[in-house]
Amino acid sequence: MSFRHFTSPGRMADVAICIRPGSLSEVENQIRIQNTSTRTTPWVKSKSAKKEHITMTTYDKTISKLTIAGLVLLAAVFAGCGSSGENEQAPRPVAVRTILPQKMTLSQQLEYLGTVRSQDEVKIIARVAGTVTEMPFAEGDAVQAGEIIAKLDAPEIRAAVRKVQAEKDYWCRRYEADQRLVAARALPREQMEASRRACTSATAALAEVNSRLAKTREKATVSGRVLRWFVEPGQSVMPGQPILLLGRSNLEIQTDVIEEDLQRGIAVGTPVEVEYGAGQYFPARVSEVAPTSKGPARIYTVKIAIADSLVDKLRNGASVNVNFILQESNSTLALPVSAIAGRDTRPHLFLIRADRAILQPVELGIEQDGWVEVKFPWNGSDAVAISNLSGLKDGVPVFSVASREVQP
Repeated sequence: MSFRHFTSPGRMADVAICIRPGSLSEVENQIRIQNTSTRTTPWVKSKSAKKEHITMTTYDKTISKLTIAGLVLLAAVFAGCGSSGENEQAPRPVAVRTILPQKMTLSQQLEYLGTVRSQDEVKIIARVAGTVTEMPFAEGDAVQAGEIIAKLDAPEIRAAVRKVQAEKDYWCRRYEADQRLVAARALPREQMEASRRACTSATAALAEVNSRLAKTREKATVSGRVLRWFVEPGQSVMPGQPILLLGRSNLEIQTDVIEEDLQRGIAVGTPVEVEYGAGQYFPARVSEVAPTSKGPARIYTVKIAIADSLVDKLRNGASVNVNFILQESNSTLALPVSAIAGRDTRPHLFLIRADRAILQPVELGIEQDGWVEVKFPWNGSDAVAISNLSGLKDGVPVFSVASREVQP
């Protein structure tokens, strides 16, 4: 700041002074120096000149004192003429919530709905026409191979059996009588041979109709469980019509998977976590992937083997949640996703150290249930900001509050 003061009558001098608090002595020194540099040489040629010199010196001192008083007043108004940065206020702290990174197991999963099925299913088909009279087993009941699981009534077959049985009895009795007559030479041998052929034919016919009659008693071809009845008691059936579905005791899970998820890594051997009942889980693996798709959506059937020890805990046809585990990291460092900034460009987080935010680049990994795997050199003690990330920059002061609940 520049000031102007009089050094002598009709003369002025410029004084450039930088006023700062506590620098009054500097002001005085600058003024004294300026006054000294602007004075003229004292007049010593006569007494009158000497008197004039003394008078002017007294005048200068008075003006200097007035100048000092004015500068002191200005110093009270202005803090000084330093740089603008000296007058800036310190930034206010940003309030943030913090959390310590957690060690946990994270996995990349694909979730599907599956159905429990028997590995081998056998459909029992009606072999003759008839009416269903008995269904001794309910759906879900266990059966053994060879047990009768359905009975049909076939009146035509029963009538055919009676007729053929009578013919067989007649011709076979006559053949026995003809044998005695031939032995007594009372009957030609040719007639005995005719009765023998008739008896043989009737016996074969009886065996055939009895075989047809036996088909009205359907038996289990394998040991397993009745999965589904296709008929009701009293219903008429025709040859080739399904009666019931049997399933072996060994079970598996079947689910339909889209082609894109197969390309993401679902294959034979992929680990699976199966949820059934009220939050119960068991591990399994993919045992088979269909070689061809079905339908316009290009769906592939994926099968998952079930251990024999779990067969009794699952019912055929029950629905289960299937989680295909594509990747898994055990005891990895993880943070809530809210702690990560710039995820799509330059992922980073803010460490809180000595009430300052420190920008830390980070590598992201598996994300699950609101948590994300993070890779960075953590010292084991620095907390991480999980709120107000938009207001943070590297080095800004913060007011941090530790989050009591570890939640994503």
